[in-house]
Amino acid sequence: MSKGQSTERLATILETLSDVTVTLVADFFVGDGGGVAVATGLAKLGVTVLPVGVVGEDDNGQKVFQALHEHRVSTSGLSKLKKYATPLFSSGEELLHGEHPALLNLVEHARKFASASEAMYVCDCGIGAASPRVLNFIKSNRCMQEKMLAARSRHRLADFEQLTTAVASESEVAQAIGVEIGGDAKKLAVAGEGIVQEMKLESFLAVSGEKLLAFSGTHRSSLAAPAALSASEIDVLGAIFAAALSAGAEPVDAAQVAAQVTGFLKNRGAARKKIHHDELIALLAGPKATGRVR
Repeated sequence: MSKGQSTERLATILETLSDVTVTLVADFFVGDGGGVAVATGLAKLGVTVLPVGVVGEDDNGQKVFQALHEHRVSTSGLSKLKKYATPLFSSGEELLHGEHPALLNLVEHARKFASASEAMYVCDCGIGAASPRVLNFIKSNRCMQEKMLAARSRHRLADFEQLTTAVASESEVAQAIGVEIGGDAKKLAVAGEGIVQEMKLESFLAVSGEKLLAFSGTHRSSLAAPAALSASEIDVLGAIFAAALSAGAEPVDAAQVAAQVTGFLKNRGAARKKIHHDELIALLAGPKATGRVR
């Protein structure tokens, strides 16, 4: 396939993202990452985002609302709690658990939004609003039947069930599968295949240094990734990957779009509210980033 054909195919994927609606179930906090980063990152690409989560009635909670409003992202699915302090960052400590009333509201919002969405992206940073238990409650009424269900979990990926796809860093892959990888590409490939089989995923995206491994069933492809992606940037990468899949893209194409757009946002577009289509097309016309691995 020629470079021009590849660019045209990826450009078509980008164009279709504006027709995609994603329900985002996430942990929301003020610092870098989680629900705010994912919602605003998708919004910059024209994706309709319906966030679901919890914040406090405090200054930090107001900052979350302000960041979303600046990108014209709906906040109707965010619950405000009087006796809850919106975290500054994700510490991995679960602040929302058990039968917390806010989680019941969260489940109701997620189910409602799911009916109007092509996909649901769960961004679990350990705070509790996007835990495996919460997701099980959400989908127990079959609201996600025949829809894309994707997850990114920083601490407990293996605890999620009935996902369509997932994204994880090398360390998260190692934790989920219980093996040391140490930057070894072959070990990562084997571990990724193990996750696909154990979790019965249709696809999977693993991030290791400056490489991505995109799995589609028993096949995998190696791609270049932006250097030194932070946890926040992997949150966004996974959301773009899931949105592209829900728009009908093949996993390797969805991964390439996600990688190149995430790199663009990392280097040039972080503070911008909208990415112009012609800029992204020029980006995709750059050096080809994929190489298949058997």
